[in-house]
Amino acid sequence: MTGRVRAHDHRTIRSDLRNCTGDGVTHAFMVGLGETNFPLFALALGKGDAVAGLVSTVPQLVGAVLQTCAPWGIERMGSPRRWIMLCATIQCLSFVPMVVAAMLGAMPTWMLFAVASIYWAVNLGAAPAWNTWVGALFPRRIRVRYFGWRSRIYQISIMGALLVGGLVLMLGDPGRAQRLLGIDMGIDLGLMAAFATVFGLAGLCRLWSVLFLNRQGEAPGLNLKNHRRVGWIDFAQRVRGGADGRLLGAVVLMTVAVQIAQPFYTPYMSRQLGFSDAAVLAMIAASFAAKSMAAPLWGRIAQKHGARRLFVWGALGIVPLSALWLVNDSFWYLLGLQALTGAMFGAYELGFFFLALESIREEERTSMLALFMLFNSFAAAAGSMIGSIALTGMGSLEAVGMMGGAYVAIFAMSAGFRALAFFACTTVREEVAHAVPIAMQTLSLRPSAGSFDVPEPASIEEAESMGISR
Repeated sequence: MTGRVRAHDHRTIRSDLRNCTGDGVTHAFMVGLGETNFPLFALALGKGDAVAGLVSTVPQLVGAVLQTCAPWGIERMGSPRRWIMLCATIQCLSFVPMVVAAMLGAMPTWMLFAVASIYWAVNLGAAPAWNTWVGALFPRRIRVRYFGWRSRIYQISIMGALLVGGLVLMLGDPGRAQRLLGIDMGIDLGLMAAFATVFGLAGLCRLWSVLFLNRQGEAPGLNLKNHRRVGWIDFAQRVRGGADGRLLGAVVLMTVAVQIAQPFYTPYMSRQLGFSDAAVLAMIAASFAAKSMAAPLWGRIAQKHGARRLFVWGALGIVPLSALWLVNDSFWYLLGLQALTGAMFGAYELGFFFLALESIREEERTSMLALFMLFNSFAAAAGSMIGSIALTGMGSLEAVGMMGGAYVAIFAMSAGFRALAFFACTTVREEVAHAVPIAMQTLSLRPSAGSFDVPEPASIEEAESMGISR
């Protein structure tokens, strides 16, 4: 290879790195401005508390089912890059009905769920393909360091997006913000105009992201035939007969238990406690920030004491959290509790990924992560349906001003189920040989868990690059 060709290759790699970072920043702003506000938008449209809770889980399940078509789409498009750009474009367009609905001040419930489902279908459909593409796009020697750095930039960008979204929504309801936070904004944008603004900005950020994706090249030498697709039967046999069956079973139980309460955190804070949308976003930001900042500490603990211990400690830490929401309705108490919640979920999830990824072969990681997202979405939807049924069944309490009693019931129920799931977590006996650092990709923000993250497979190869057998 000549020096001229090498210099051209280096320029191409640097250009791809810049555009990949730009895609990450704009995608993060879309997440912070867009999907985070779906439940708040449902409440602003006058939907019930149950609808506001389910809009953050049921569409994810629909999207997770539809994303199983991604391998077919990639094959038809002939390239993961082109498939990702198609998904990103559709995701950008999915904000258009939201903006129109905000301007009109009305949207049928079925359409709200349909638009959110389309959003999640292309979001989850693009994620495994993106991991495959960028993993082959960049040289092995720079992947671990780059994706670790990109992950931190992504987290900072999400925080910036939450700040921008909170400020815009505060302008849409200045009277409420002044009563709760003592801040006089001096501008009344109107609540629906504020939602139209944040959804419009989210769509523009995703459009900008498409431009960054378009500037990146095809992955040289990418052979999709080397990425084995794990089928349902194979997956079920591994769970039933493998040592990781207990781990997956415990995580499914915990997901169901957590989701009984988690989707209804936003309507509880907004409707029952009367917090403004900006205050609710501040609590979500506190949870996400604490989860991100605690990650290096949890990584060191896993290296020193083992991933299994981190997993069990994290599971123990999240057991009482939903019940603690009922102790005090002070904004500052709940803000601190949210920070603790994010940190505990970070420990639990990182311990789980360390344990789970130990047994997954590199060529199967894309397929296995897609199945994990599908499996996790089923569990999340099941838990949210239990919470919704309980909340709706006790809806008669609302007529006598006791709707808060229904929330007490589902939050206590969630804590009880979490305790049972914790004992299932203690039955996990597996351990990893080396808990090496991994970069995480945020797929969504969750009101009381910081975020839903999955590992970036391109960053999991540090052990191999260091000559360590996984």
